[in-house]
Amino acid sequence: VKNRKHEFLNRLSMGVLTVEDGAVDTDELAEDGLYPGKIIVYRQGAEPPKMMSYNSMPGDFNYEEETLKNEFTTISGVSELSRSGTTIENITSGVALQLMIEQDDNRMLFTIENVKNAIKEVAKQLIRLYKQFAVTKRIIAVAGRQKKVETFYFTKNDITSDDVTFDTENELSYTPAQKQSAVYDLLKTGLLNDDEGKIDKRTKTKLLEILGFGSVDNARDISSLHINKAEKENIGFLNKEYIAPSDIDDHGLHVSEHTAFVLSDELDDKDGTIKQMIMKHILEHKKLMAKSLKEVLND
Repeated sequence: VKNRKHEFLNRLSMGVLTVEDGAVDTDELAEDGLYPGKIIVYRQGAEPPKMMSYNSMPGDFNYEEETLKNEFTTISGVSELSRSGTTIENITSGVALQLMIEQDDNRMLFTIENVKNAIKEVAKQLIRLYKQFAVTKRIIAVAGRQKKVETFYFTKNDITSDDVTFDTENELSYTPAQKQSAVYDLLKTGLLNDDEGKIDKRTKTKLLEILGFGSVDNARDISSLHINKAEKENIGFLNKEYIAPSDIDDHGLHVSEHTAFVLSDELDDKDGTIKQMIMKHILEHKKLMAKSLKEVLND
């Protein structure tokens, strides 16, 4: 309908020239057009060229266009609030408006899930291709915490599964504002506190990342560096490379990260050698922690 409407408007604005057969050179007229000041020579005794007259735009075009717009809105299921920002008459409650927004978002979830499933299938096929053809070492860039990019080498023997999962949740179902609100509610209830009623360094760092404040002060920066160092050590353990603890390590954070790694599904250790290596590493951290505590007490 829009195309037909535009065609009609083009004819109204540009006009359609009518000429008597044999009165003018139509090829020249079609090529040059009617530019300003053009002299048209027509055959003596013939009717001079003239513009075809049209009536104004029929109202049926506008009516049909508005009808189709309303039909598309009805089919999509999007309310007037999401489409134009206007609320339905007599609806002023904040809860009711929030329910309308959530309903509109839920209608989009099916499309979003289909797109995510398509992306997941493409990723699976890529992993299978690497599993089949990555004979020599390949390099991959991985974005970890705080958007820090690290590179790793791998071959097809390092790929043991083609499962693909999404790290991020659907933004429509759980927005950043809702995440922050949930964190504040958890802090108020005290569910994130330890047995002593305090929040440890690791939890504080995680909370700051969720709230969007990855680096608030120098202490938090150091905690993040210790966590990143522990994660690199975990990757080294997967390659069966033993890394001895350092005196400058934050042993509490390292023990927490290594313990979480042992309990997670990331550890693929069939013969148990990697787990023994990590447990030995954790034990050395605890010894250094006890040594530091003893030195502090003696001072």
